[in-house]
Amino acid sequence: MKDPVLKKYLIQIAERLTPESTLEDVYEQLSLLADIDESELEEEKGEVLSHEEVTNKSRELLK
Repeated sequence: MKDPVLKKYLIQIAERLTPESTLEDVYEQLSLLADIDESELEEEKGEVLSHEEVTNKSRELLK
């Protein structure tokens, strides 16, 4: 995650904080946003599996 993106995400998270929010809540949200970014980059690179491919690989692993 690039620094300008990190700053943007931290600002978004901060705007949604409530008095009950914890540091763990912030970490979870930041982690989720980072995972989404990573998934989008993988998709752009064509590094994704179809539903059928996932199903087949799952079957192989569960044997």
